[in-house]
Amino acid sequence: PAPPPTPPPRPMNANDEPFDVGAARQRRERYFSIFAALSIFLFPWLLGYSFDTIDPGEVGLLWNQNLNNLDTKSLRDEGRHWVGLGCYFVKFPTYAQQVTQGYIQARTKDGLAVQVMPAFQYQINKNLADVTKLYLTFGLDYEQTFVSIARSNIRDVISTFNAYELVSDRDTLATDLYDGLKVLLAPKGVTLVGYQLLSIQWSNTIDNAIMAAVTELENVKTAHAEKNISQIEALTAVEEAKVLSEAVVITANQTAQILLANKKAEAEMIVLEGTAQADAFAAVKGNMTLNNNELLKYVYLENLVGGMNTYTERQVSVKVPTHIQTALDAIT
Repeated sequence: PAPPPTPPPRPMNANDEPFDVGAARQRRERYFSIFAALSIFLFPWLLGYSFDTIDPGEVGLLWNQNLNNLDTKSLRDEGRHWVGLGCYFVKFPTYAQQVTQGYIQARTKDGLAVQVMPAFQYQINKNLADVTKLYLTFGLDYEQTFVSIARSNIRDVISTFNAYELVSDRDTLATDLYDGLKVLLAPKGVTLVGYQLLSIQWSNTIDNAIMAAVTELENVKTAHAEKNISQIEALTAVEEAKVLSEAVVITANQTAQILLANKKAEAEMIVLEGTAQADAFAAVKGNMTLNNNELLKYVYLENLVGGMNTYTERQVSVKVPTHIQTALDAIT
């Protein structure tokens, strides 16, 4: 009979020992369980590190730390963004930033030493080209560069003013400092928002001399102002006198016209009254057929007794006083 078949050789491990299939299966299951447990615990952690946030008032450029590369194709706004593992945002503020510098040593046009303390506010332009250029040129230490530029600008501008102008013309100095720094920061992708000159310090001798000169100049300006005020007051008084004199003339003319009108009215009343009396006496004389002497006696009697006289047969029996009768006889 044929010999029985030879069984296949058992698997051997690396140490030429028999390989246990059951044990290998158990090890695989244990490894899989460990991997599954680690995945359950690590997945949320890995997922969380795959997001990055940008706060309100900021923009960001995406930096890939795995490839050591900067994404220059997009500028991200505020919010939570998916970036992937090993990536994060390089953030830049978009609101105005305050920079206050200490005292800076400078010299005026006439060679005097002076210390000034400035402050300025800048704002990064919110566009991809300017933010990318700013980061690639200066990194995240760009503000120190701005401080150095501002310091150089202060020295250049102050060197164009003498000591007296530096004190007496602060507005022009501040304007020149603002304009100069604005031009220097514009190519850096930054807008200058404001500029203030907080303090100017001199040595005591220079400070006293400058203040004395400024005081004298202010006194001269005050004297000119007072002179102008006096001239204006004098001209005003003259104009007021002219107006008052014209008002007096107008008032006098009005008073004269009113008086003349009143007198004319009185004269017309007298004429009217005289005419009426004359007409009345003529009517009495005609109706009663009196002569002039009798008419006069009638008038006298009328005034004496109040108009209650009666005449009979053209006789007026009344005792006329002697002096009145003499006057009547002289008239007739």
